[in-house]
Amino acid sequence: MLGNEVSGDRPWLGKLRLLAIHNRALTPEQIARNQAAGVGEKFFLLFSISELVGLPQSYILFEVSQFDSYSYLFNQPRFISLDATVQPSNSPLAGMRIGINGHEAVVGQVYSNLDLRLGGSAYSPEQGQLLSPLGTIIASERGVAGDEFFLSFERLGSHSHVFTEPMPLAPPPPVDGEPQSVIGLRTFDEINASMAELTGVSPSQSEVRATFDSVKQQLPAVEKIGGFLSAHQVAVSQLAIEYCNALVEDQALRSSYFPGFPFDSEPQSAFAGDRALMLDPLLSRMLGGGLADQPAEAEARAELNQLTDRLTACGVSCEAGRTATVVKANCAALLGSAVMLLQ
Repeated sequence: MLGNEVSGDRPWLGKLRLLAIHNRALTPEQIARNQAAGVGEKFFLLFSISELVGLPQSYILFEVSQFDSYSYLFNQPRFISLDATVQPSNSPLAGMRIGINGHEAVVGQVYSNLDLRLGGSAYSPEQGQLLSPLGTIIASERGVAGDEFFLSFERLGSHSHVFTEPMPLAPPPPVDGEPQSVIGLRTFDEINASMAELTGVSPSQSEVRATFDSVKQQLPAVEKIGGFLSAHQVAVSQLAIEYCNALVEDQALRSSYFPGFPFDSEPQSAFAGDRALMLDPLLSRMLGGGLADQPAEAEARAELNQLTDRLTACGVSCEAGRTATVVKANCAALLGSAVMLLQ
């Protein structure tokens, strides 16, 4: 199979070039020879520089291959003369660049830093003179049949050409993104830590921890308010109820949080004259103070008063433990609201 799995459901969108399938195992020598030859058909491009250096049949020789569908590999440039009697002597060569279709290539100019002398001991009539062991990739423009190449030099023999690096274009101003709200959401860990701080209940308390683990994936994961869903509010409410339940059920914790509040009294008497003993600690701890933008305490107190009135409408017929339940409800209503969630 080539370009897919045997199941046929994993098609590959690339290209296969010069694929070879053998009907026998290759010898180590054959493998080494194929590896040395590399992939792709190679051409030897000769760029004549005879008139520039004053030496007959002198060329810059490149080994070039089509690297892929979009580029060429130029490799191991050499200076060579096809006249075996030529002996170059100390001709300078510097800043060689590759051009394509009438302009110098924008990228891939690894030979622009060359600064050497042609001839001497580095030159041999048979092999010429290796100018660089490096290769470079030049992007194709018109394809193999249409691309034409040339070389330019900052200095070659007695000739020089001053090359000025083009000034890079100034980047355009960044595009304005989508308007972002100055209001954000607390994320799941921030919600858990905030509720622990506002109630004084440890986040490692067993019931609280179990509830958080259960609803964690349902809590907001990003701060963008535009992603808020009703499912997020359900999870926030569940966690708020558990924190407030742990607060009120802990005798020592609730006594320090709501000092003087008669939890053992009937709702009718507990919330008739001592309601402020419940509301004041909740509002002072959870609303905060001194913020540039915060809920109005009077509005929050009015909402909680209405909730308390509805929950104590049963009067003398309220079931046992109703007082603690009403405190939990007021705590959860404030703790699970935008007062805690927005930032």
